[in-house]
Parts: sequence; C-alpha cells; structure tokens
Amino acid sequence: MAAIFLLMGMIVGGYGPLLEHLTRRFGVSLPVAGSIISVHFAGSLPGVLIAMQTFARFSARVTVLAAMVIVGLGCALAAVAFIWPFFLFAVFVIGFGFGALVLGLNQLVAYSEGARRAALLNALNSCYSAGAVAGPIIVASFAGDHFSTVFLIAAVVWFAVIAGAAGISGRLPVDTASPARPSGLVLIFVGAFVLYVGIETGTGGWMTSHLQSVGLPYGKAAALTSGFFLALVIGRLLVTLIPSTVPESAIVLVGAVVATLALIAATVGALAPVAYIVAGLAIAPIFPTGIVWLARLRPGDSRATSWLFPAASIGGTLGPGAIGVVIGQAGVGWVPAVLAAVAVAMTLAFLLASRRPGTP
Repeated sequence: MAAIFLLMGMIVGGYGPLLEHLTRRFGVSLPVAGSIISVHFAGSLPGVLIAMQTFARFSARVTVLAAMVIVGLGCALAAVAFIWPFFLFAVFVIGFGFGALVLGLNQLVAYSEGARRAALLNALNSCYSAGAVAGPIIVASFAGDHFSTVFLIAAVVWFAVIAGAAGISGRLPVDTASPARPSGLVLIFVGAFVLYVGIETGTGGWMTSHLQSVGLPYGKAAALTSGFFLALVIGRLLVTLIPSTVPESAIVLVGAVVATLALIAATVGALAPVAYIVAGLAIAPIFPTGIVWLARLRPGDSRATSWLFPAASIGGTLGPGAIGVVIGQAGVGWVPAVLAAVAVAMTLAFLLASRRPGTP
C-alpha cells in the first residue's frame, strides 16, 4: 500500500513542473497545458464510481490489481503520445486507475480495527506526499530531454509493483439495511472534500508557474513545489504523534484555518514561497483525518465515506481548471487569491459539519 501511494504521489506531483515542457513539446499554451490536472481527475471520477461497486461486491485485491494495470497502461500510452489529444487520453487513463486506488486503499484502512486508524492513514498518505516531493525533481531534471523515457520507466515500475499488491486482503463493510444515498452530513463532507482537493491539486499544479511570475527561476520554483509536497509528508507524519484522545474534527478545523491564512499571505509575492510551505503543513492531515472522522460517525457502512472520493475527483477537476480560467483572463498572479477563497469556503464547510447534531 505504501509503495502504491508513493508512486501515485510521484505522478501527480510531477504535473506542475511538467507544464512548461508540455507547452514546448505539443505547442499548447500554459492554461491549456494546465488542463492535464483537470483531465487526470476527470478520469478518476468514473474510476471511483465503478470502484464503489466493485469493492462492495468483490475482494479488495481484485479491484486494486485491475486499477494498477490500468495506471501502468496509461503511463505507457503517455510515453508514446505524439499529439496533444492522445496525451490527454493517456492522462485520463492514469486518472481512472488512480480513482479506484485512492478510494479502496484509504477505505481499507479507515474501516480497519484499531484506535490509531487516523495515525496509520496519515502515515500512508505521507508516502503519497513523499512521492509528490520526488515527482517535481524528477520532471525538472529529466523530462526536458527524456520526456518519453520518464513515463516509460513509470510504467515499468507500476507493473513491477503489481506482484506485491497480491497480498492485499479483506473487503469493505456495507450495511445493506441503510439507504444508499448520502445523508445531509455526508453531503457536507462531500462539499468540504471537493474544496480541499481543489486546494491541494491547485497549489501543487500552479505554484511553480506563480512563483516564476514573482521572479523566481524555474529550477527554484520547481524545488519549492517539491517543498510543498514535503510539507504534506511532514505534516502527516507529525499527526501520528497526536494522542488518539484528540478528536479528528479538531485536527481538521485547525489545519483548515491555518491553511486559509497562509494562502492569503501567498498573495504577497515576497511571502509566497514560505506561505505555500506553511499551507502544505496545515492541510496535510485534512484528507486522511477527515475520512476517519466520517468513518467514526458512520461505522459499519463504507458507502458513507465512499462518496468522499467522487468529491475528490470533482475537486481535482474543477480546482485547477478554475485557476486556469482565471489565469487566462487575469494572469497567473491571481493563483493564491483563488486558492485562498476556496480555503475559506472549505473551512466553513468543515465548521458546519462539526456543528451537526451528534458530531463530536
């Protein structure tokens, strides 16, 4: 599981620094190149929706193995893509497999036994963030001269890791007596997760370009993007030190408030490099801890938390896409302002969830 999270993070983390290379390789503008982030998450949405059904019917191993094959195939297609639409299709395929993997692996841990589920899930998601640290460095170092080779090696590694996934066992719990449609509380969490993923993917995807716009050279801007994902690693590892008596809701709300303040500070060019890192530290525990928060409120039925993953796909699609639209109209300097506005809405959504009756 940790290896899968690591590989997923490497690919998603590499998208931001990849944009400049895509503009030259395929002759597209920067906003158009930025659409790969939205396409990736658009592909993850059907992957999530299909996996919601297959995880409920079969052993978790079946869906995980199938999703890994799909991601490896998508990387191979990206390596041989010769025109822009073909490359977008390859990214869509990668996203499809990602959707199934993110849903299944997170839920298998969230519904496992043990009081330290939140700590374990944060640790696993820190592996994703660690991969996202390496991704921008690899892209910045090799993609310019070895674009196809980078994706081809990624495909080989994905296929190699499939053998290890055969050891994954278990099934997700489903309460067939309860309604399949999401409740009001679940819908609030869905909205909050849409906004959260928009912030994480929007920051990782666009901060390289924004930092260049305030005067930083490409290499340093790409390194700071790795720093943002490194902050996610550190933040999620630090959460494992928090006692299990601290409620998940408190961890999520504190992270949301601090991230909002940091992204507001990023609108000041001189503060942006540090502000993005602080934002990464703050949002680090929100995704994994939020899953466990809802799982604790709705035990015995994984369908409640399953709805969070279509939300993640929608957030990953709309967030970077919305920033791309703003950039096309007003310029890349508006990136942190858009992210800060989304962070305010996310914080209000989580605060509303914490005030629902029966919510600790």
